[in-house]
Amino acid sequence: MNVKTWWLPAVVLGVIGMGPIAPAIASVAPSQPAIGDTTVFASVPAPGHPFGVAVDTNRVYISTSAGDFFANPATGGHLNSDGERVFAYDKNGSLVATTSIATMPNSNMGLFGLALDGNPGPDHQLYIADMNGRILRLSVGQKNATPRLFAQAPLAGGWMVTMWNDLVFDRAGNLFMTDDKPRIWRVTPDGQASIWFTDPRLTGFFGFAGGPLGGRIDPTGKFLYFTITISATFPGEAVVYRLRLVDHPTASDLQVVHRFPVVPGQQLPQAAGLAFAESGNIYVGLIGTNQIAVLDPAGSEIRRISSPLFDSPWGLAFMGQSLLVTNASIEPFESPDHWKVLKVFVGESGLPLNRPRASGDDGTA
Repeated sequence: MNVKTWWLPAVVLGVIGMGPIAPAIASVAPSQPAIGDTTVFASVPAPGHPFGVAVDTNRVYISTSAGDFFANPATGGHLNSDGERVFAYDKNGSLVATTSIATMPNSNMGLFGLALDGNPGPDHQLYIADMNGRILRLSVGQKNATPRLFAQAPLAGGWMVTMWNDLVFDRAGNLFMTDDKPRIWRVTPDGQASIWFTDPRLTGFFGFAGGPLGGRIDPTGKFLYFTITISATFPGEAVVYRLRLVDHPTASDLQVVHRFPVVPGQQLPQAAGLAFAESGNIYVGLIGTNQIAVLDPAGSEIRRISSPLFDSPWGLAFMGQSLLVTNASIEPFESPDHWKVLKVFVGESGLPLNRPRASGDDGTA
């Protein structure tokens, strides 16, 4: 899975007027980058493999997922025994803080989704999805904060049983979690987790993997949109579904938004993270073809963005009129040189995410 792009500066010309020789300089405004122009926003140090991304007022947070889920030392696999990281960058892409996240025993999955609450000052919290079935909460408004457990799946067996991928707040402060087993979870503001929806149509191609991955709530606040990485229902295809945000959704509440077909001779599309623009356009990372797909509000594809910089475009988040895209660079062709956060100009602003006020453990030691 792979990613890449860049832009060119404008040229300023001078104009010489007639009559007495006197230089006249015509100011030419810098040209706007083209849609899809891609640059490197930041490099991600070890353990690399950036997955999740969240954009705050003056910080960008990146989570890592270095665990190898084909962890077999005899074949070069590994557990992420060194733990994972949440890196904080300023808006210029400079690394300003690092938080170490201890992994669960014998863990071979890492971190993914990130969500921010709306608490002010020192009570500002970052919620972190651990794909081993837990949510951590970190106070990013305080120095030297320690991540604390906020919620945990009430099912034993690790990621093979429950793999919490992405997380997003609704307006009431509930967190919705994608789980490729295949389920959607809801976590109430007090940290109580329960299965909110499950349906065979969400099953991934491999049964235990390939199901729900990225998730976001639409501009109306009435639907949860989520990706299926590799569908079993539509074999090999990537799918975007939406599900009505009601207390007890039924099978009839599940709707197909878009299917990414399998193209003979090409990699499977493999949908990962998604993000909404204010316009209602939907941006979807395709880690198989190393592209960003753009869907209109009705679900029709209107554009593909490609770049030689892309290497598994996993997580997506808006910053201004650009998308920040995590370059996961995962198996089987991982490259530490590709552990980047990319900035992709898309020419429109993102939909503000729900950031409810939260209470409870502030995450300090």
